[in-house]
Amino acid sequence: MGRWGPRLGRGTDVRSPRRGALWKTHAPRPGGPVHPLDVARTLQARLDAQPGTVLIADGGEFCQWVQAGTRAAARLINGPAGSIGGGIPFALGAKMARPSAPVIATSGDGSAGYHLLELETALREKLAFTVVIGNDARWNAEHQIQLRAYGKDRAFGCELLPARYDLMAAALGAHGEHVTRPGDLPAALDRAAASGKPAVVNVVIEGVAAPTVS
Repeated sequence: MGRWGPRLGRGTDVRSPRRGALWKTHAPRPGGPVHPLDVARTLQARLDAQPGTVLIADGGEFCQWVQAGTRAAARLINGPAGSIGGGIPFALGAKMARPSAPVIATSGDGSAGYHLLELETALREKLAFTVVIGNDARWNAEHQIQLRAYGKDRAFGCELLPARYDLMAAALGAHGEHVTRPGDLPAALDRAAASGKPAVVNVVIEGVAAPTVS
């Protein structure tokens, strides 16, 4: 479905043949940081292997990479209005609606800050899903707007700490993974899924602008 809504719907294939050259030329940096496209491609491999997976995309620039780089039969995104912060609560709802389906929520680090403590709710209710946080330590959507409007010398007030959200999850009793290299992401997702708990995979990503897809 095209925006947050009361029920799960079929996702739309947004993968267009008229993408930017990056889709053809990009190669992961072995030592990191992880490009958001690497995250999207890794997630797509999992979606292809488990087509019943529910995918949730929440956030600004990182969310746009996930939307542009993946397709899923059941997908929730934050729609044209771009509201943020609902990803983890929607993961709770998706897991309750489809308890046998894998659920993966993706979120920027800013967006995750709204409702990350709902992991405690997930633990109490024994709802296991994975939250992949693209962590570039900034409100990147706003940062990119400032770069375009004012230039890099006048970008201001969008920085966040490079917080270890995986450690926060572990402190609550959930499962946490920290990923700094693209090659480590598949195994981290495997461990998160195998934990049987709500899990956070904290991925240190490049803070790049959202892709342009025609």
